[in-house]
Amino acid sequence: MWKKIAVVCVLLMACVQVKAQFEEGTFFVNTSLTGLNLSHSKYEGTNFGLKVEGGAFVVDNLSVLVNFKGEYVEHGMDETTLGVGTRYYLSSCGVYGGLGFAYKHLSNSVNRKNIVCMTPELGYAFFLNGTVTIEPAVYYDLSFMNCSEYSKLGFKIGFGFYF
Repeated sequence: MWKKIAVVCVLLMACVQVKAQFEEGTFFVNTSLTGLNLSHSKYEGTNFGLKVEGGAFVVDNLSVLVNFKGEYVEHGMDETTLGVGTRYYLSSCGVYGGLGFAYKHLSNSVNRKNIVCMTPELGYAFFLNGTVTIEPAVYYDLSFMNCSEYSKLGFKIGFGFYF
């Protein structure tokens, strides 16, 4: 019985700790590995990318962010992205939903394209301690130009730092 009570107390403390990180005025930086050979689009082969984003909570549970991403694509076009977005966190559990917009420059030895994408994502902020998280997420880059060719579904794993 005491073990059950201790587990409930620890879970309640974790929820209180998580809520404190999503309060207005909190800043965060997140680096994530994208692709991981788990994204799919019409022209890609092996791919690997790195994304860096940072933001601040403008009100409790709602953050705005900016991001930069670079991605190498074996059979297709390499990608450089600059974007903005927002995330809403469910403070009781760390689940978040996000919506972003990005300007992408795609290039290879033959072609160059510039496109704009909308990126909804769904993820989870798992706190390792009071300030560091592991953040797995699923995203969909919806291209406004040639949707079937440049849109993609993917998975990323991020490491967040809240301060």
